[in-house]
Amino acid sequence: MLDIGGNYLGYGRDVLRNILLRLKDLGVDGVLIGSTVLLLYLNVDEFEDDVDIFVTNFSPYVDEDIVRSISVRLGCELSQNEWGTPALYCIFDDSEVVVELHENVLDLYIPESMVRSAREVKLVDIKIKCISVEDYVVLKARAGRDRDLEDLNVVADLVKNGKLKLDFNMIKERVRREFPDEEKLLLGRLKAVGFKV
Repeated sequence: MLDIGGNYLGYGRDVLRNILLRLKDLGVDGVLIGSTVLLLYLNVDEFEDDVDIFVTNFSPYVDEDIVRSISVRLGCELSQNEWGTPALYCIFDDSEVVVELHENVLDLYIPESMVRSAREVKLVDIKIKCISVEDYVVLKARAGRDRDLEDLNVVADLVKNGKLKLDFNMIKERVRREFPDEEKLLLGRLKAVGFKV
């Protein structure tokens, strides 16, 4: 669950920068998804949780040899999360960081439009691609687990307190276009946690 207040052991912007540069050097192209996206947009200096990357140039599930090679070259332990997503357990600059390499498999589905519309965000002295916070909100609503709804509550509080601005029209449009069969359910979840959609 998100902890915007900083009550966690995390890693800094420089560590995240170094991780992403190393992955890029090792041939990993992708877009950041997950809570790191929100924290980047909030300009937070310390990050929590894992680094979730939606890989765009190979299949983390099918290309096991590539993932294994990346893990070895980074000096990380290769494992999986609870859904079987490849997870690299790494030490970077004395910080423990888990990097998960995602693709559209099992219960995870990131629409191509979200990947294509990823925004460049400045991280120290580099630019990285991230989904928008609006897309993060839509994906959290779609996942719908208790922890996702708790994260949405945190985001809703940030919006209410004026610490974060969201384009609610974009959220509604994204839900309508990408998940038309789930529109009522997803908008209902967002309303239930306090979003004005």
